[in-house]
Amino acid sequence: MSNAEVVRPSADAPGGSVPSAARGRLLAFGLAAAVAALDLWSKEAVFASLELGERRLLFGTRWLGLTAVKNSGVMWGAFPQAGDILPWLRGAAAVVVIFMLLGTHPRARATLVALGLVLGGAIGNVYDGFVLHSVRDFILVDFGFRPFAPFPVFNVADSAICVGVGLLALGMLLERPRRT
Repeated sequence: MSNAEVVRPSADAPGGSVPSAARGRLLAFGLAAAVAALDLWSKEAVFASLELGERRLLFGTRWLGLTAVKNSGVMWGAFPQAGDILPWLRGAAAVVVIFMLLGTHPRARATLVALGLVLGGAIGNVYDGFVLHSVRDFILVDFGFRPFAPFPVFNVADSAICVGVGLLALGMLLERPRRT
């Protein structure tokens, strides 16, 4: 038997699979595309089946439903008078998230997932803003007590953005300081 070392092509080597630096970013961009597609599909489906303002409770509950609402402002309908500039601000925010994503270490998977969620949600709402001049919201939660009486209507994009920002905040809180 020889002392020859078995050499396997690494993912970073030519002829190997996708380089590890690209894999993490592909994960984030793929997640962003999936979130944006789910958001836009769900908006189309709900708005095709409900009239504007109509409500439909789900699963026999009194607290969860669908409603068709157009929001020309920001969160919870605030600042509707800023409707003309909001698509541009949302677009700029999406570009910032892309640069953050590109600047994130490829092995920081949790951060890449969080940024992918935020980017996907931003894309869905940016599309609505530029094409429809308002964002389509449809998820209704009403637990019958404040602040859930009812909670402001939202969509898949809003949910993804909130989860992504929450993951980023949690990651910053739990991050251990590095010794230099």
